[in-house]
Amino acid sequence: MPLDARQIESLSAVLSRLFTHADLERLMLTATGDGLYEAWVPAGLTVRRTLFDLLQELERQGLAARVLAEMRERRPRSAELRAALATACPEALDAQPHGGIGLSPQVAGVPLAGLPDDAFAPGLQKNVRPHLARLDLAIWIDRLAAIRRQVCRIEIARRAAGTGFLVGPAAVLTNWHVVAKADLAEAECRFDYVMRADGSREPGTTVRLAAVGLACHAPFAPAELTDRPDDPLPCAGELDFALLRLAAPLEGRGWLRLPDQPPDLPPEAPLLIVQHPDGAPMKLALDTQSVIGPNANGTRVRYRTNTENGSSGSPVFTMDWDPVLLHHYGDPAWGAARFNQGIPLDRIRAAILAAGDAALLEA
Repeated sequence: MPLDARQIESLSAVLSRLFTHADLERLMLTATGDGLYEAWVPAGLTVRRTLFDLLQELERQGLAARVLAEMRERRPRSAELRAALATACPEALDAQPHGGIGLSPQVAGVPLAGLPDDAFAPGLQKNVRPHLARLDLAIWIDRLAAIRRQVCRIEIARRAAGTGFLVGPAAVLTNWHVVAKADLAEAECRFDYVMRADGSREPGTTVRLAAVGLACHAPFAPAELTDRPDDPLPCAGELDFALLRLAAPLEGRGWLRLPDQPPDLPPEAPLLIVQHPDGAPMKLALDTQSVIGPNANGTRVRYRTNTENGSSGSPVFTMDWDPVLLHHYGDPAWGAARFNQGIPLDRIRAAILAAGDAALLEA
């Protein structure tokens, strides 16, 4: 339900009794990753006028309910605020205030400073909005919330081995090198393993594989075990993927649909990677100058975005949340990595279809 000027004025009056300028600065940096005065409203206004202008701008961008939910979470004992929200913005009483996913905003692989540890948006105004081709910010956040439920940690004998993601109701895609040496009877996919707003960890839900857990796979290139990964180039069949069958379809999560066209990734294009780095709770790496380019035969795409062990098998997206690559590889050289690397998902989709497993990608 859209907020009109009268409702915004009423909410501003209530909120001005609950929040100071300093409170609002901290809240907006945490909720959006952007500074209150740098990205949202001018400095020097009263608290009430600051809130009025802020809510107007948030409403214009479709973000008011989400930020009001965060305000509600910060003042849980305020009956006055709950009553005001029930009248003006009831969806703020139901919205989840925290995204539950850690952040790693980067530029060309270099981490950005200035974001608080508990931030759950990576700079919506300065890092996301300028790079959106189709989506508005509200839809962008909704897509992140959906993808959060589709990415999992791959575990072998209860130990983290990598990342995977749903590509069908009972199918998870990861790297072959993540599971190649594993006893798949001991493999599980852990969904919803995220950090709670209070800093504790949500243990999530584990799902076992089917009796025949491996549907199809393709090996990695032997040269990728050396310090000369392009000598020789990976051949068309060396796609380093494993398509895993779950014991039963998962309801209510949806899945990522693999593209049937090559990715359009010009140099310096931004990328998003949703991952479980080093087995940790889910994290979003956002790099606004990421893409280096494809290798000589188009079987790989290199990028600067920094990842960690455990990120193998992560989905890589454009800024509009189009899935484009399967992350599988970092620079083999010791020291500072020069690149990370992914495999085009359209090639993996074609290989899955050729293996006769198209049904796993469909409802």
